[in-house]
Amino acid sequence: MIYFDHAATSGIKPPAVIEAIVDCLKNANANPGRSSHSLSIKAAEIIYRTREVVGELFNFPETENIILTKNATEALNLAIYGTLGSGGGEAITTSMEHNSVLRPLNRLREKGLIRLKIVEGDTNGLILPQKIEEAISDNTRLVIATAASNVCGSRLDLEGILQVCQSKGVKLLVDAAQGAGAIEIDLAKTPFDFLAITGHKHLFGPQGTGALIIKEPDSLEPFMCGGTGSLSEKTIQPDFPPDKFEAGTLNTPGCAGLCAGIEFILSEGLNKIISREQHLVSYLLDKLSGIEEAKVYAAEVTDRVAVVSFNLEGAMPSEVSHYLDRKWQIYTRPGLHCAPQAHQTLGSFPQGTVRISLSYFNTEQEIDTAIEALKSYVRTRS
Repeated sequence: MIYFDHAATSGIKPPAVIEAIVDCLKNANANPGRSSHSLSIKAAEIIYRTREVVGELFNFPETENIILTKNATEALNLAIYGTLGSGGGEAITTSMEHNSVLRPLNRLREKGLIRLKIVEGDTNGLILPQKIEEAISDNTRLVIATAASNVCGSRLDLEGILQVCQSKGVKLLVDAAQGAGAIEIDLAKTPFDFLAITGHKHLFGPQGTGALIIKEPDSLEPFMCGGTGSLSEKTIQPDFPPDKFEAGTLNTPGCAGLCAGIEFILSEGLNKIISREQHLVSYLLDKLSGIEEAKVYAAEVTDRVAVVSFNLEGAMPSEVSHYLDRKWQIYTRPGLHCAPQAHQTLGSFPQGTVRISLSYFNTEQEIDTAIEALKSYVRTRS
């Protein structure tokens, strides 16, 4: 088995992640923050430690402003609806965004609550900060930008976009689903207003985990209300973080796994992981360039994460991916990757692409096998 679908979910986890989940279910299987007995306290300690390691990874010491969610989609919706849901104003985003951004924005637009502007990227999926600056008006309340494309891997100039937003007094929400754990994000250096992350991709955690990191929680409305274990005598939502945004029981086993995944990154060293993944994606791009029938999208982009999209001449992406799966046990993802406008930008709509997304745990030998498999597929069609 060769797993090349890490942009969907990291298929290879550090053993400590699995061990932490199992240990939690065996030895801390209680509701955190709901009781005073020792097992509940142990569960609460797992939640607290998870916030600590998230804060450590992103250099964000205000751990109470780290809101634990079930994924990046929930985190994005919390920031979008919490900022724009009351109506009025304008949002700006890019053509490289995932539907986790575009769908909530379009829902608000369709309800007449906001005006929406989408800044188009170039054919490499890159967005000039100047284009966002030109789109900002006096009514703009929020800019939303992805850290890196889940389709072609191109990174956006977040530092430049942040400078534009700060100069215009506009809040910036960064979708780091493909960036967290794959690029350096230091919130002391780049203090985004909101950072949405998922736990199950490059952070090596399990599915059902994520977070929204909020710079100024007082300015954000809660997306959901309910039990928190605090202020139980009141029937209104607490107004302090994280309780203000965390209604209902948290995913303690998932947080245990996410905590272990981030601790693995901190132990190995983020720079070491990034360097390894950059080497692998460069190796893959070089090998793909030797297949005449392969069209690689954003192939010349060097500032990228380890995500590559391509097509083979005359073949549907689903056919290629199916062949790799059934004949070679190589797992890739074909199609539009929940990002139709990104594919329109890249010129791969409506058929989509075959996507290979790599991880720290992949090898050059696995890439060599995939290249052999693709050449084999081309021969079967000749």
